[in-house]
Amino acid sequence: MALTKYKLGQLIQLEDERNSDNKYTLDDVKGISIQKIFIETKADMQDVSLTPYILVKPDFFAYVTVTSRNGGKITLAHNDTNDTYIVSSSYVVFSVKRTDLLLSDYLFMYFNRAEFDRYARFNSWGSARETFDWNEMCNIQIPIPDIKIQQAIVDVYNVYIKRKSINEQLKAQIKDICPILIRGSLEEGKA
Repeated sequence: MALTKYKLGQLIQLEDERNSDNKYTLDDVKGISIQKIFIETKADMQDVSLTPYILVKPDFFAYVTVTSRNGGKITLAHNDTNDTYIVSSSYVVFSVKRTDLLLSDYLFMYFNRAEFDRYARFNSWGSARETFDWNEMCNIQIPIPDIKIQQAIVDVYNVYIKRKSINEQLKAQIKDICPILIRGSLEEGKA
């Protein structure tokens, strides 16, 4: 499998389209968790203008540059839905510009690695508030396999995540069923 190394800045681009026409509402405002998912905002949004908020269109990424007090993780998420979200103008929003070389799902897998979090923390700068800024993000050297191999890796990963989810659901069901089965067995033994 041949890998080519690229600086991430060659493959991604900043996105800065604002909600200037107020098309998007409070229902579209999102925050990001350290679990690397979009969440409902926890901010007090009373009397907040949404016009400076940045659009996170489908297949876009958003991240918070501040890495202090994040439990060693970078706050980053990928919009893998068909919905457009809006996020605070303090977030950095970007997309993959070289889709012929890099799948956004593959990039998100890269971002989900503990090694990426360590890299981002190590390359964060500041005294009171350490930040992993856009220039540092663009300087990351990333090994990129052929696009077909990326897709195969993403497919395997998605099957793994689905299976993990099914296993968790089964564990919860078994947890509920076991006391009933044990009770039933004990009652049969008494009969």
